[in-house]
Amino acid sequence: MKIDGSYYSNVLNRYKNYVAVLPDSINEKTKVLFLLHGVGSDAATWSLNVPLVRFANTYNTAFFCPDAENSFYTDHADGEDYGLAIGQEFYQQMKQIFQMDFSYKNVAIAGFSMGGYGALLLGLRFSEIYSRIGAFSPAFVFYKKERQEAHYQQVFSKGDYESENDCVTVYKNLLQRNKCLPRIEFACGLQDPLCEQTQKVIDQIKSLDPMAQLPFYKQAGFHDFSLWEKDLVRFLENEGKEENENE
Repeated sequence: MKIDGSYYSNVLNRYKNYVAVLPDSINEKTKVLFLLHGVGSDAATWSLNVPLVRFANTYNTAFFCPDAENSFYTDHADGEDYGLAIGQEFYQQMKQIFQMDFSYKNVAIAGFSMGGYGALLLGLRFSEIYSRIGAFSPAFVFYKKERQEAHYQQVFSKGDYESENDCVTVYKNLLQRNKCLPRIEFACGLQDPLCEQTQKVIDQIKSLDPMAQLPFYKQAGFHDFSLWEKDLVRFLENEGKEENENE
């Protein structure tokens, strides 16, 4: 079942759209996965490009897709706090609207491109909410800093390297505070320049936490849904494997 909905965001002070895709039968084993979109996309992008309705039933998973515009899922200096709005408020809104198990072990977050970066950033920032993170072709775009692009300056107006928007810094802070860390999976196309950036981030995290398990799945391809659909299926199936191993 696909639902096109809206809710009022107190953080952003306006109504925001979302798409929810639910299995036909919701039960105590139904999982929750928040799916984030990339630049130039919206809440409907996942459902338009991936058979989420079929996946919802096959994997007994409810998908919740917010509209984050081109925000990069960060809090902006002008008060447009998209990180808080999507990472925490949207979760709270969906929990209130849909009567399901939103407990920590049951909730994950994933996304592609800008949403891949956003999933890692928000999954770590709100690590008490999300137990798993899927970063698909994550747009770690700090390497574009020298271009002085206006949009870059806006979405990272509260900092980039070694700031609240640096996933490595956020991970480091969680380690220092001895906080529980979500399970993280990375994926990227081998022909995508972001593949090299993703490996750099993984290497930086492992230098902080040598025991960290950070699987990085690579496949031939560039930067599109021919990769991200496979990444999503793998992420969903890995959840099932982990459950079987823990039984």
